[in-house]
Amino acid sequence: MIRKLKKKAQAGFTLIELMIVVAIIGILAAVAIPAFMKYIKKSKTTEASTHVQKIYLGARTYWMDRNTTEGAIVADQPQFPEPSVLAANPVGDAAMCAVGGTSEKGAPQATLWAVEPWPALKFSMDDPHYYAYAYEVTNQLAAAGGQGSLFTAIAVGDLDCDGVFSRFTMFGIVNSTYADGPAGTAAISRAQELE
Repeated sequence: MIRKLKKKAQAGFTLIELMIVVAIIGILAAVAIPAFMKYIKKSKTTEASTHVQKIYLGARTYWMDRNTTEGAIVADQPQFPEPSVLAANPVGDAAMCAVGGTSEKGAPQATLWAVEPWPALKFSMDDPHYYAYAYEVTNQLAAAGGQGSLFTAIAVGDLDCDGVFSRFTMFGIVNSTYADGPAGTAAISRAQELE
C-alpha cells in the first residue's frame, strides 16, 4: 500500500491538470491586463487635474490681487491676465504622440512659459508632461449686455496616440452680481478622460 502511494506521488501532474492551470492563468491575465492599463491611464490624468486647478487658482488670485505696485493707479475693474497666442490652441501642442509615435511625455518648453499669461498665473511646466495647457479669457458677458469676464483653464492630451484627445477644463466667471470675486466651477469638467 505504501509503495502505491509513493509511486502515485512521484508521477507528477497529468497533461489535463497542466492545461487547466494554463487556462486559468490565461483567463486571469486577460482580465488583469486591461484593468491594469486602465489604472495606468487613470493615474496619468492626475497631472491634468492638478495643473488645471493651478491655472484656475492662479487666475482667481490674479483677479483678486489686482497686481499693482505702490503709488500706481488701481484700475476701476480688476482684470484677468490676457491669454497669449501660444495658449489659445493647445491641441497642436498636445499631439506629443505624433512627434515620436510613442506615448512618452513631451519635453518642457521654457520659452512658452516665459510668455504671458503664464508668469501672471504663476504657472509653468518645468518637467516632461503628458498634456498641453491653455488659458482663455472671453468677455462674452459684455456681448450679452452685462459686464464681466469668463476665464477657462484647459488641459488637452492624447495618452494612447490614437488621435482622440481628452480635455479637462475649469472655468470662472465674474459679473456685476459677483462683487466679491470670481465664481467658478466646483469641479473639473472631463471629456473623454481615458479616451
